[in-house]
Amino acid sequence: MKKSYTRLLLLTLFFLLGVTSWMFGQVFVNQMGYLPDAPKFVFSTSTASEFAVIDVNSGQTVFSGTLPLFRSNDPATGMTLYRGDFSNLQLSGEYRITIGALQSAPFVIADTVYRDVYYKSLKSFYYQRCGIDLVGDFAGEYARAKCHQADGFLHTSTGQSGFRLARYSWHDAGDFGKYSGPAAVTAGQLLLANEYFPEKFAQDDLEIPESGNGVPDILDEARFALGWLMNMQDASGGIYHKLTPENFAGFIMPGTDNSQRFIYQISSTATGAAAAALARGARLFSEYDSTFANQCLFAAQNAWAFLQANPAIVPPGGFQNPQGTVTGQYGDGNDRDERLWAAAELFETTGESAYNSYFVNNYSQSGLFSSEAGWQNVNALALITYLYSDQPSANSGIVTLLGNSLNSYCNTLLGCRNTNGFHVSINPGEYVWGSNGNVLNRGLMLLFGWHKTGNSEFRAAALDQLNYNLGVNAHNISFLTGIGEMHPMHIHHRQSEADNIAEPIPGLLAGGPNEYLNDDVLQGHFDENTPPALCYIDDLGSYASNEVAIY
Repeated sequence: MKKSYTRLLLLTLFFLLGVTSWMFGQVFVNQMGYLPDAPKFVFSTSTASEFAVIDVNSGQTVFSGTLPLFRSNDPATGMTLYRGDFSNLQLSGEYRITIGALQSAPFVIADTVYRDVYYKSLKSFYYQRCGIDLVGDFAGEYARAKCHQADGFLHTSTGQSGFRLARYSWHDAGDFGKYSGPAAVTAGQLLLANEYFPEKFAQDDLEIPESGNGVPDILDEARFALGWLMNMQDASGGIYHKLTPENFAGFIMPGTDNSQRFIYQISSTATGAAAAALARGARLFSEYDSTFANQCLFAAQNAWAFLQANPAIVPPGGFQNPQGTVTGQYGDGNDRDERLWAAAELFETTGESAYNSYFVNNYSQSGLFSSEAGWQNVNALALITYLYSDQPSANSGIVTLLGNSLNSYCNTLLGCRNTNGFHVSINPGEYVWGSNGNVLNRGLMLLFGWHKTGNSEFRAAALDQLNYNLGVNAHNISFLTGIGEMHPMHIHHRQSEADNIAEPIPGLLAGGPNEYLNDDVLQGHFDENTPPALCYIDDLGSYASNEVAIY
C-alpha cells in the first residue's frame, strides 16, 4: 500500500549531527535550524543580490552575504534558485533571514537544535502503539483507549483456522494494519541507532511508560515490536506476513475499530527480516534483560531454520493478498536480501561459522552498496552489519571491499546532491511514493560513509537531506508534523483526523513528492508536465504523498 519514511533515519540524522505552495514563501531554510559547525545555505527564488541574517530577539543584523545564481530551471522543481552561504555564522541564537521584503521562517543555531525533533520523532512510535491504553500522563491530549484486543484470527490462506493472540506492535501507517516485514525493519533500525551510536541514544526520559527503567527508551520502543514478532512466529519458525482486516477501516479512532482482523500466511521475506531484527535485539538486550535476549535469539534461530528448510521464496513469487483482501500487501519477489541480513545479524550475535559462511557465499548475489535501505530492500542493512562486525572471524577481504563500496556509493550520492537545486540526493524519476523516507535513508548511508572515512563532504551532504525534510524544499515546509513554522496539517492518518484535535500527532513524517501521482488527489492537481518535486499536497486524501508510516 504505502512506501514511507523511516523515522529512525530522522533520529540518527537529528541527534548525530490544502495545497502547500512554494510561491507562498521564496526564502527556504531548515525551519528547525542548524548545528553551529554545519554548512548553512539559504535558497531563494528572489533575484535580489544580498541577504541578511537577523537576530529574532534583538532585531539586529548579525550576518549578511551575497545571493548568486545557483540553478536555472532546476530539473526537479522547474525553479530558478539563488543561494547564499552563511556557514560562518556559528553563534547560537534564534534567527530569520531577510531578502528584500521577503523573510524566512525562524530557525535556531545551537548544539541541541535537533533535540525536540528527536524526541517528537521517537515519541511518535508510542502514539502508534496498538493494543494498549495511551494514557494522559504519557500521551497528553492524544490519549486514547486501547484497541484491537482480538488480534488475530488465522486467515484461510494460512491453511489453518482459529485464533492466535498477537496483540501489540505498532500501527504501520495511516491505517491500523500491522506488517511483520516493515515492523522488523523499523525495530532493527531503532536498535541499529543505539548499537552504533549509544552515546547519542541513551535517553531514558521520553515520557513513555517504560521511561526511567534504566533501559534507553529507543530500545524499549523497539521491544514493543520484537515481542509481537515472536507472537507472529509459527511452530515451523516462519513468520506470518501481516495482521490486518480484509478492508481498511474508515477515519475513526483505533479503539472504535471493530473489524475482524486476520493473520495471513507465512512469507520468507517477513521471516528473514524478523530473524535479523530479533538477532540484533538479542545483542542489545543482553545487557538489560538476559531472559528477553535469549528469547529473541531462540526465535531468530528458529526463523533461520525455517529459511534453511525453505531455500526458495515463500510463498512462490512472494506474498500476494488473497482474493477479498485489499489492505497493504507489501509484496516482495526477492528474499535474498532478507536472508543475507538475517545471516549477518546472527553471525554478529553468535559468531557461529554457519552464518558467516552463508554471508560470505551469498553477499555478491545481492550486490554491494548501490541503494538506500528500505522495507523492500534491506541489503544495505546486511552490508553495514558485516562492515562493522566485531567478530574476529569476519572475512577481512570482504570488510575492505564493503568499505570501498560504501565510499563509492556515498560519492554517487554526493554527486547527485551537487546537481540538485535544493542539495537533495534524489534525481527526477526517483520522486516515488515515500520519497522523503528514501532521502533520509540516503542520508543515513552518507552518515555511515562519513563515520568510516572521515570525509566531511559526506557529513555535509547527510545534513542536507535533513535540511530538505525540515524546510529546504520547493514547498517551503517542514515535512515533519509539529516541527517548523509550516508543517503538514492534513496528513493521511486516521487518529489525527478522528481525534478532533487541530494539530496532527507530532513527529510524523509525510510521504513526500510523488511524481507518479498514485492517488486521485494528486491526479486532480498535477499531471505528467508537473516538475517531480512539486507533486506533493497536504491533503487527507493523498495517501500517496501525505501518508505517514513507521519505517
